[in-house]
Formats: sequence, C-alpha cells, structure tokens
Amino acid sequence: MFEFDQETWIYIALIAVFLIYFIWNSRRAKKNRKARKNRNFRKRYMERRKDERSETGI
Repeated sequence: MFEFDQETWIYIALIAVFLIYFIWNSRRAKKNRKARKNRNFRKRYMERRKDERSETGI
C-alpha cells in the first residue's frame, strides 16, 4: 500500500508519541481540575457546617 523509508517511519512514530502524550496530559489535567474543584467544594461545605453547628451551640 504505502512504502516509506526508515526516516519517514521515525517521523511518524515521533508524531504519534507526541499526540499520545498531549492527549494523555490533557485528560490528566482535566481529572486534576475536577478533583481540586471537589476538594474545594468539600472544604467550603465542612466550614459552613462547622459554622452552623457553632451558631446553634451558642
């Protein structure tokens, strides 16, 4: 079908490696952003709960 020389295969492999890395990295970054958002939400929730308990305890 296609006949490529060795240099062309190396270029194709390098392009494929970079594409795979960038896709993997973007997924990991998205996952980290989501986890950070959830941590911040839980922290705010726990602070609010703590404040509500302290107000009712007065």
